[in-house]
Amino acid sequence: MKKQKLYISLYEQLKNQIIEGQYQAQDKFPSKRQLSEHLSLSHTTIEHAYQLLLDEGFIYSKPRSGYYVSDIQSLPVININNQFIEIEPKTPESKQYKYAFNLAEIDAEYFPLNLFRKYAKEAFEDNELALLEKGDIQGELNLRQQIAHYLFNSRGVSCHPNQIVIGSSTEQLLNMITDLLKTSSFIIEKPSYPPIKHVLDKNKHNYIQATVEKDGINMIDIINSNNDIVYITPSHQFPTGYVMNLKKRTQLIKWAHQQNSRYIIEDDYDSEFRYYGKPIPALQSLDKNDKVIYISTFSKSLYPSCRIAYIVLPQKLLQSYLSMPYKESNTVPVHIQQIIANFMSSGSFERHLNKMRKIYREKLNYILERLKPHEDQLKIEGALTGMHFTITVDNGLTMSQCLHSAEKLKLKLNVYNYAEENELLPKFIIGFGGIPNHKLKEHTDVLIKSLTV
Repeated sequence: MKKQKLYISLYEQLKNQIIEGQYQAQDKFPSKRQLSEHLSLSHTTIEHAYQLLLDEGFIYSKPRSGYYVSDIQSLPVININNQFIEIEPKTPESKQYKYAFNLAEIDAEYFPLNLFRKYAKEAFEDNELALLEKGDIQGELNLRQQIAHYLFNSRGVSCHPNQIVIGSSTEQLLNMITDLLKTSSFIIEKPSYPPIKHVLDKNKHNYIQATVEKDGINMIDIINSNNDIVYITPSHQFPTGYVMNLKKRTQLIKWAHQQNSRYIIEDDYDSEFRYYGKPIPALQSLDKNDKVIYISTFSKSLYPSCRIAYIVLPQKLLQSYLSMPYKESNTVPVHIQQIIANFMSSGSFERHLNKMRKIYREKLNYILERLKPHEDQLKIEGALTGMHFTITVDNGLTMSQCLHSAEKLKLKLNVYNYAEENELLPKFIIGFGGIPNHKLKEHTDVLIKSLTV
């Protein structure tokens, strides 16, 4: 009985493949021996299934040649659920535009591929069998050591490599933090960086939003709240581009020190690229009571597909993390971690950052200089640091008029979707990192034509 069910099941599968057009008329059918070996089924099972196909006319036999698919002119009812429906692929959005000021893009032309290839080769030399293993759950120690050195030298962040946890994205690490702080209530910026809002909404965490002002988050909103965790992007707030000043940073740290349950999550977004004035130290570097959870990523300092983010946990939260009954395995491939550790330990990472800082500053200066004659129409904000700024259009054009003009010129614009209802002027977020130098002029020309009168 069991064998009968097996050959009938095989017969049904082969019949459906013929009906669905996976085999065309006169196609040679697999031999019984081939199919028997491929499916690990007995020769008898294959023979019974083929006999049914022969009896019903789906296949026919040629002496000393094999089996072939019959020419079936028409079929009765075909179960639509078994049909493969071919879907016309959508044209990628990027193909619809000739120009774009996209966010989260780098100038890949200047990435040191030859050096990276060298470190990749080194990572697999000398019988490095450890690269094939699962790896440390917090991330490879040598990479965590390099991150700790880099953070201390560049951002003043003081931490032990054991406090660092490596993950594949900011969002993944934020999920881990919310697991650690399950009983906490959050305060996030308004407008806010999308990943934190997404994580809190998905995990059904209680949160409120505090307004972002030109000098940073509104401290009165925080002080008047009973919530105990603040998430901020102080180095280059997304999406406004504002930088939190030193006074508000110290006020926020004092607020965190007042209760044991309070912590600050510092997402050091875009901190590597400050173009004007002295870099403001990270909040974590000002904190002496271990109240700042520091988070950052290599997506802009290296490349977006690198998929490495990292977090520095205060000692108390580190103990909570280590005692968690279930911890997600590290999602970053061990060999990628090793390559980046080698890239950093050689000094190549610092040299690359210095070079890219200069390149991005030159791009930004060029765009701002070109926009300067139109400052009565275009208001620029958030251009002190990072790889994006905002433009507010104040010349009578509506949002739809701006977008229509841009579309005619094949320009993609990122609409600033975070404005209050009473802010009626069109506003856009301008990312400039990924525009090649030789295309910067025409991009800026089209931007000006789209937004000015």
